[in-house]
Amino acid sequence: MKILILIFLKIGFLGFGGGYAMLSLIFADAKKLGITTQQFADLNALDFLAPGPIAVNSATYVGYITYGFTGAVAATLAVCTSSFVFSSLLLKYEATFFAKPVLAKFLNLTKIAALGMIIAVALNLLFDALIPSSLPLISLVGISIAEIGRFKYKLNTLLVLALAGGAGALLYFMS
Repeated sequence: MKILILIFLKIGFLGFGGGYAMLSLIFADAKKLGITTQQFADLNALDFLAPGPIAVNSATYVGYITYGFTGAVAATLAVCTSSFVFSSLLLKYEATFFAKPVLAKFLNLTKIAALGMIIAVALNLLFDALIPSSLPLISLVGISIAEIGRFKYKLNTLLVLALAGGAGALLYFMS
């Protein structure tokens, strides 16, 4: 439980750039806690459905999966602690912080780092959860053709989905 709390304290304090940027930190540390890639993909699906910040939803989910209700509460409180600390410091030293050009440079660099972290977690999820190693070559070809049709030839998305569904059904019944 101590490791769970320390992990989400770290994520809360180092998670600049919003919830999507934090996902790469959460993904790396959740794997250390025993969360599988499929469970992490489920977590991302829940983040889109459940109201609330991504970091809080993620902490609650990972805490619950690893240590039950107590873990969910502990991880959620840990990830929220940084907000209270940073808000208190910002209110106290607001005038001094924003008068320094070094802070503006730091904030610009965190935007770039956040974008890189978002791309990294998207690629991890794409390769680990959405494209299993057992995906047949015919499926990859079909996906490629569908995407070329959508983007290059501006085909209607519903038409592409219907054609892909038909092709999938045909392949299913042929095998």
